[in-house]
Amino acid sequence: MKITDLIPWRGSAREVAPQAAPMDPMRALQLDVDRAFDHFWRMVPSPVAPLARLPQPDAVRVDVHDTGTEVSVTAELPGMSDADVDVSISDGMLTIRGEKKSDRESEEDGIFVRERLYGAIERTVPLPDGVDPDAAKATFRNGVLTIAIPKSAEFQANTKHIPVRAG
Repeated sequence: MKITDLIPWRGSAREVAPQAAPMDPMRALQLDVDRAFDHFWRMVPSPVAPLARLPQPDAVRVDVHDTGTEVSVTAELPGMSDADVDVSISDGMLTIRGEKKSDRESEEDGIFVRERLYGAIERTVPLPDGVDPDAAKATFRNGVLTIAIPKSAEFQANTKHIPVRAG
């Protein structure tokens, strides 16, 4: 019995396309085994499949808005406090780092439970030319970090706005 006899084929007849050159028998066996395992794992429901759809713990959602006079960056950092967050600007890049730790112990009905959670995030956002990193301000409220980075007066003076007319 060949391994290909164990694999359900689509269609009623087993038709094998002619090959230009004979395939190495070991390579053919490897392909058959790979195909069998691929088919098997597609049929088995995975207990961790719902976890794959969860947001990644290190992903930081960021909104960047340029008003012309400043660049505003808003980041969602749920479950963190201002002490857990570090913000820095270097070489035209804004870096947001955060670390969340939680340690919980409980005992009920003779059952002792200890949970430790740890999560670290980091997100780097490129900044446009002309921002003044020394005048940047950051505020943290209800899990939302807002960073305002004004553009330098020199850069704003060199910016010329061109009116757009219809027609």
